[in-house]
Amino acid sequence: RKPPTKALSSGINAEYGGEHAVKENKCFSMNFSAPFLSQFFKDPMQSVLPYCDILFGNEDEARAFAKDFGFNTTDLHQIAQKVAALPKKNTQRSRIVIFTQGAEPTVVFKDGKVKEYPVIPIAAKDIVDTNGAGDAFVGGFLAEYVQGADIDKCVQNGSRAAHMIIQVSGCTLSEEKSS
Repeated sequence: RKPPTKALSSGINAEYGGEHAVKENKCFSMNFSAPFLSQFFKDPMQSVLPYCDILFGNEDEARAFAKDFGFNTTDLHQIAQKVAALPKKNTQRSRIVIFTQGAEPTVVFKDGKVKEYPVIPIAAKDIVDTNGAGDAFVGGFLAEYVQGADIDKCVQNGSRAAHMIIQVSGCTLSEEKSS
């Protein structure tokens, strides 16, 4: 299929990328991004989900998704399991579902099992700005994942990146903080 000539919707472009990922057996990941997206963009989201090998979100996004997709639960372990069980086009790898929860443990569903990972403790006085914490987690996680690291190391690096970014204003680290 040819790429769309106009950006009719992000779903169409993501589907094109998803088809390529399936064909080439490449990893395709997605972030829920915001709680309202599953409500107002349910159809595009539903069309892209079958391509997702790794799905990220926070607890609010996960619960909104569960409500909008009729999962009838607010339990993050159950939501992660149900999201992982949704239809998937690339059957060469199982779907990984990851939900961050701020100071609470990160929930990871992989290969039929749920595991919780503690976050790096931080004093409230050291938290400057939580904007970008989820994106930093995803970046840290994927930086290890693409190098073939195991899930434990990927989550640890995601947590480390989020821990660092919440200690500064905005999303730029100084040389001192980034080393």
